[in-house]
Order: sequence, then C-alpha cells, then structure tokens
Amino acid sequence: MNARIPGPIAFLRYVWKLRYYMAAVIAIFLVFFIIGYLAAGIPEVGKVVVSSFKEEVSPLKELSPVGLMLGIFANNALKCLLVIVLGLLLGLVPLFFMLANGLILGIVIGVTLKASGLLYVLAGVIPHGIIELPMVFLSAAMGLYLGTEALKSLFGKREGLTEKLIQSLLIYFAWIFPLLFLAAFIETFVTGPILYILFGAHG
Repeated sequence: MNARIPGPIAFLRYVWKLRYYMAAVIAIFLVFFIIGYLAAGIPEVGKVVVSSFKEEVSPLKELSPVGLMLGIFANNALKCLLVIVLGLLLGLVPLFFMLANGLILGIVIGVTLKASGLLYVLAGVIPHGIIELPMVFLSAAMGLYLGTEALKSLFGKREGLTEKLIQSLLIYFAWIFPLLFLAAFIETFVTGPILYILFGAHG
C-alpha cells in the first residue's frame, strides 16, 4: 500500500483520475443551482431560505476576525471530510450534498443579485470561491468515487477499497484541508474588506 504524502504531481494525477466524477458532481450542482436561482423569484421561497441561511451564519458574525476565519474553516473542512468518508454509503451523501448546496446557493445568490447587484455577488464570491468551490467539488467527487467502489465490493469486486479510502484521506489532509484554510483566510481578510470598501458593508 502506498501511503506517502501526495505531492503536486500525484495530486493532479488523482484529480485527473476523478475527472468524470468531478463532471458529475459539478453537473448536479449546476442543475440545482439553476433551479434554486429560478426559485429565488418566488418571494416566499427566497425569504425563507435567506432567513434560514442568515440564522445559520449569524453566530459567526459575533466572533473576532480570527475566530470567524477558524469558524468558516472548521465548518467547510468538516463538511468536506464527511462528504468523502460518508461517500462510502454508495455515494448517496455527496450527491445529496451537491444537490442541497446547489439549490441553497442558487436561491441565496438569486435573492442577493436582485437586492444588491451583480458586482456585490461577484465581489462576495470570487476571491475565496475560486479556491473553496473546487475543493468542495473535489471532495464530493472523491466521496462519489468511493461510493462506486463500495458498490462494486458488494458484488464481490474487492479492489482495495481500504487503500482507496486511505489515499483519499491523504489527498484531503495534504491538499484540501490547507486550501480550505486559505479560502477561509481570504473570505475573512480579503472578501469582507472588499465588500466593505465597495459597499460600506461587511459581507
């Protein structure tokens, strides 16, 4: 079993190996993002989802900047880890995770776009999103991959499922974990100030 820490080349090879799983989870995310975006046009739906979203993140806003960064990081890191490990349950968890996140993000962005405009949405998402979203997609792809491997094992095709889980966890802790930390740092210390400068409100 090869349990070495994956370097950049090994990481990119792993991502390339999961390209079809990545395509699948991104497609699911986009479909439900569009559904959510369209649903944001229904006032009752947008109000309920945005209110629930604000209630969920409100405790983080009471924290210091460092506390906020660590809170965002812990939330994202835990969810990505669970999506990978629970993907062993035949890939159902990562599929639902992509469905739910696409739907909720679509609604929140749809409502925010109408209320604050495109520039606000772009400034609030792009700085950290260009790192965070690919890591979320990769985590879901890894979970889906492990789920299909688990499904194969049910039919007697045991092809090193344990080794593949260990490899996935090595990828997670060597690459996804630190990149999620970087994304949380950017969201706290770059995205927030950009929104404040542009709109006079901390995002």
